[in-house]
Amino acid sequence: MNITPSLPSFLFLLVDDIGWADFSYNNGTALTPNIDAWAKDKNSLILQDFHSGGTVCSPTRATILTGRNHFRDCVDYVYGCDDMSICVPDFEFAPSRTFTVGDAVRTAHPEEYGDYGGAYFAGKWHLGSFFNDSEAYGGKTSSPLVHGFTKMNATVEVAPTATTNCQCKPEWRKDCQFGHYDGPNHCSPDGRCCFNYWWDDPLSAHGVTNLTWPTPPDDSLYLVDAFSRYMAERAQQKKPFLAQISFHNCHIPFIASKTAKVRCAKGETCRPPDPGSPPYTEKELDYYGCMTELDNAFGQVIEALKKHGYYDNTMIWFASDNGPEQNCPPDGICKKASISPQRPVEGPGSAGPLRGRKRDIYEGGHRVAGIVSFPPLIQGRGGMQVWETVVTFDFLPTVMELLNQTRPPSQQSWALDGRSIVALLKEPNNFQWNNTKEGPRSFGIGYYDPKQIISNGWGYRWGKWKYVQGSVSCNKKYCRKPQLFDLETDLGERHDLAEANPDVLRLLQQKFREWHASIMKSRQEESKCQKANLPLPLPTFMSEE
Repeated sequence: MNITPSLPSFLFLLVDDIGWADFSYNNGTALTPNIDAWAKDKNSLILQDFHSGGTVCSPTRATILTGRNHFRDCVDYVYGCDDMSICVPDFEFAPSRTFTVGDAVRTAHPEEYGDYGGAYFAGKWHLGSFFNDSEAYGGKTSSPLVHGFTKMNATVEVAPTATTNCQCKPEWRKDCQFGHYDGPNHCSPDGRCCFNYWWDDPLSAHGVTNLTWPTPPDDSLYLVDAFSRYMAERAQQKKPFLAQISFHNCHIPFIASKTAKVRCAKGETCRPPDPGSPPYTEKELDYYGCMTELDNAFGQVIEALKKHGYYDNTMIWFASDNGPEQNCPPDGICKKASISPQRPVEGPGSAGPLRGRKRDIYEGGHRVAGIVSFPPLIQGRGGMQVWETVVTFDFLPTVMELLNQTRPPSQQSWALDGRSIVALLKEPNNFQWNNTKEGPRSFGIGYYDPKQIISNGWGYRWGKWKYVQGSVSCNKKYCRKPQLFDLETDLGERHDLAEANPDVLRLLQQKFREWHASIMKSRQEESKCQKANLPLPLPTFMSEE
């Protein structure tokens, strides 16, 4: 075992399209013993009011890096270009180079730790082009290497959870695994599907190079291997690290191995179906098998941290980037997946009692599984559920406080949405945001697809109260009107209190106005977004005033 470095290390484990109630510690169907054991460890906290900063992939990824709402840094939606060999993403992310967590770690204590970070990014990037000469090909250079990181190993966007790059060469295609899909999706416009991994290589023509051999049948094992190799290098040097592993599990197409599916069907790795319910569908078996493979990969990450002596001084965040896939019209209230002829099969992921799913402004779209561990601060007081609000953009401020780091002078006046959770980790039994000088926790949330404005939505959280106007899953007329929910008594957002509490609604609408104005200022004066869809449209109640 190596000696733990004196400075802390930081690891963010991001999973994809997994619901708040999908892990077995939260009554999920797939059994996830490694994640459960870590969640209940004396130095871990289960954050039951944890939120992704966005309701889809790219936005949340931006918030983790910048500590800011994604709209501030020009990330409005997602961009469909998965094959860097034929299309170079023209994706605008923080064109003024917003200070990131990579920057915070890389520049901390430069007089002593100039090489502190060796910052590393593994998995799904989804925030722009990897080429360092992207502009020559009609795109924008926006890789991890220009956003504060010094190492990377990632796919540019969506990739399958098995045999990821199997279509990159004709001779590999015979080994492609597509599960119940029977073929790939998220392909490039011409039908090619080379979902390849890329890493930094200054000797390459574009500053990056890619895989020239097939990935294993379980993509998560490739990511764990890449991380473990990097961590071993840092341990040999006795230096701390920053890493983010963005697993593709369990974004569509989620693909489980045959063994994983058989074990789930037998009840070895899954809870059995409810009495009287039909057997799990192939889609469900793929999803639950994908989750058990994720759990296995997670267990290997924790084992590697302990083997190299890092675990006791590493802050680990674990979260999903948004709620589970497949929405539930007409009102966002989802039923359990079923093969009943009375209704179509819904997505196998579960948001539990929450209303809505991925893309929704309702809680199911952005309240996600969240766990944090850090032995030096929690000191054995963990192993519990905490209901104070935490968001993915809190990661950067927390890292900055631990490193006594500040943003550069040119950006110290820029808006920052995140708050450090150091105080929460120190006193999980007693901490309340309401008792801090900043007051109740508040943040805005939005879903904006410029091609489907009618489906977009906005919301604002302030303490226990939440204002919602519009949500993808709800196509009824009342959903276009302002709604107000008390999340302490109505976690499922079933009872609209707008008429009963008009003063509270007006207060949250005013706070939303101020937040929206702040977003627009950031876009125009800080990040200096150039996209044509500015300004972001306001909810109906505002545009009519």
